[in-house]
Amino acid sequence: MTFIDFHTHLDCYENKKELSDWLKTFNGRIVSASLDLDSYFENIKISERAKKISPKLKIIPTLGIHPKNAEKEAPDFSKYKPYLSDSPLIGEIGLDFCWHKDVSLLFQEKAFRFFLGHCEESKKYCVIHTKDAEEKTARILEDYPNAKPIIHWYDGPKDIYQEFIKRKYLETFGCQTIRSGHIQELLKFTPKELILAETDNPDSEIWLGGSEKSPHLIKRIYSDIAEILNISTEETAEIINKNANKILTVQHF
Repeated sequence: MTFIDFHTHLDCYENKKELSDWLKTFNGRIVSASLDLDSYFENIKISERAKKISPKLKIIPTLGIHPKNAEKEAPDFSKYKPYLSDSPLIGEIGLDFCWHKDVSLLFQEKAFRFFLGHCEESKKYCVIHTKDAEEKTARILEDYPNAKPIIHWYDGPKDIYQEFIKRKYLETFGCQTIRSGHIQELLKFTPKELILAETDNPDSEIWLGGSEKSPHLIKRIYSDIAEILNISTEETAEIINKNANKILTVQHF
């Protein structure tokens, strides 16, 4: 069985040797989101090394600015422009009004709109962070109808989620899904053609009290989703991989 982790941060692993050992036995594809330009360059290096690690492994680095870095990278985002077209999709971008209240909301929105402008023009997919900024995110996205949002780890209000589903935004489900009744309700509400899986490695499972941080955590996420939807892991893999491959095929991977 192959697995597709649609949101992780491979550059954030401190032990690179340990990461390489894990990747040797990974069968599938990993979308490695970036937090800023340096993060993107590191993800590119990891993806190049991965080509020598295993023929069954494909790592896809994506360019973005995490909301926590928006002010640090502002006010001029021109240094990102030469790399926009090379990034097959964009991420991680978005807004965070919970964990990063110390970061200027003005610069968060400016960074968000900078990348959305590119996605609007190129009709590109983008992985979006929305923590406690769901309503604002929904309103901003109305200005970019040709961008193709993928909502990362949504755990906000159901009414905004329903709006996202109505717009046919894809949704990633990860390690909190098995722990949250609210997210499980959202998962059951989500049309199967809009479901993707993620780990948000290497820190999220540890932050939630678990111990697994290897890329193989995605296997458990598939099983968690299967359990909640009351279907087999094989059927879950077929659904998730079909959804992901539509995006990855479009982007010429």
